[in-house]
Amino acid sequence: MPKHKLLCTMMAAAAVLSASCSPDDFLATATGNGRDTTLSDKVVLGLKTALKVGIDSSSFSAAKLNGYLANKAIKILLPEEAAQALAAAQQVGAYVKPFSAELGLMQDLVNITPGVDKSGFKSNLAGSATLLSDIVGLETISDSLVFYMNRAAEYAAPRSVPIFKDAITGMSIVDGLALLNSSDSTAATSFLNGKTFAPLVAAYSPIVDSTLTKVPLTKYWAEFRTTYNTLLLQYDNLLGFQQNWNGNTVVAAFTSLQVNALKPVSYQPIATSSLGEWTTSKALGGLFYLVGEQEKDIRRDPFGYIKGLASDVSGLLGEVFGEIMKMAK
Repeated sequence: MPKHKLLCTMMAAAAVLSASCSPDDFLATATGNGRDTTLSDKVVLGLKTALKVGIDSSSFSAAKLNGYLANKAIKILLPEEAAQALAAAQQVGAYVKPFSAELGLMQDLVNITPGVDKSGFKSNLAGSATLLSDIVGLETISDSLVFYMNRAAEYAAPRSVPIFKDAITGMSIVDGLALLNSSDSTAATSFLNGKTFAPLVAAYSPIVDSTLTKVPLTKYWAEFRTTYNTLLLQYDNLLGFQQNWNGNTVVAAFTSLQVNALKPVSYQPIATSSLGEWTTSKALGGLFYLVGEQEKDIRRDPFGYIKGLASDVSGLLGEVFGEIMKMAK
């Protein structure tokens, strides 16, 4: 056997997933002389076995306590609209804090100034304090949301294993050889994504939804939406008060009574009513990320990866190498 084809076959047999040879080269090598027609089957079986081990490892990593929450690469964060809402609320807080401080300093002066609405001033001073408290509460709620979304993903992770393994088992020889020789470092992961995403969603969604109903996530999300939408309405009211207050003829002539800390803030009300679909989508995205990292490890150091696998895998690969050596004679 030519040396380059022997090397090509050995690399594939060890699940190198290398692009150094084509599937056609490998098939021609594996079936040479009519006596090794099952070698390609054995090699793909080695690939499938390595992938299954990778799936077990990825699922275990995701399912353990804080598997998602403590992993920055897959941690589930708030939906974009909620993140934008939190940013808007924090911007509101940055304006309201000095505004509230100004009103507090002015209170005694307002009490002795004729021609201004003292009751309106007091109610808006109280409203600014409430608004600041609500913003702090919103940030606390957001932390709880992130916590429970990640917990739901961790509970659901084990459901992925049989679905992934069914797809791997059903992988054809042609598919396996193509994946072995792909230059894409996550070709097998992409293959599994295409084969398993829909059934994974079907398997994940019920457990994510049921988990979220058992924890206060639904309550927290409702509170987050309500608090945020109310918070910005309160802010609009404060903006209106600031404008009207400064428009008072007495205030206009008395610089120390004017307040200008508040600025308009662009925001959109939160429309999403449930976090179940978001959590499921991000949970699966994180899982595929972990699977992809396992695949990269196989490609990066196939011999080192396989060395740490179970003895039955080592036995399989030993048999394959034996067949290769026979072909080289």
